[in-house]
Amino acid sequence: MTASKPDFSGFPRTIKVSTEHGTSQYKLAEGYFAVHGLPAAVGAALHFGPEKISVYPINRLAHVDAPRSRLTPAYSLGKGGALAVPTGKVFVRLAADQKFAERAKSFRDAGYEIDQTLSYAPNAGWLRPGSSSIGASLTAIEDLAAMPGVENVEPQMLTKAVRKS
Repeated sequence: MTASKPDFSGFPRTIKVSTEHGTSQYKLAEGYFAVHGLPAAVGAALHFGPEKISVYPINRLAHVDAPRSRLTPAYSLGKGGALAVPTGKVFVRLAADQKFAERAKSFRDAGYEIDQTLSYAPNAGWLRPGSSSIGASLTAIEDLAAMPGVENVEPQMLTKAVRKS
């Protein structure tokens, strides 16, 4: 892999934490990148074992053997905030009278597939990108939020767990 900076132009520079309460935003963390689907290499700043996602400082790019298709940007919540990595999945809550499972075709038309329905909340669930493109999933969040009956959309962003004492 060459050490040139990855092209993240297909990813939004900012992502609302929630379309319902859009004041908080994740911002592109210029000095980091994430690798999806591979074990962590030496120098990882952050690793999510079950998901096989690792975050590295950009200066480690030449030392990480991964295809460009597995790279995404990392984000942070506010200036100097904790690093966050998008998975491409989004949580969607519909109006109370809507059934999540019945909207599969409209979700598919928007570029998503139903990943998980919730037995305790039939109007909500998780979507995954139909194209398997994390960038496309993040870019389409506003379009998804504008669909009739959609009340809130939140991207799944992995962050380091913080223990409170």
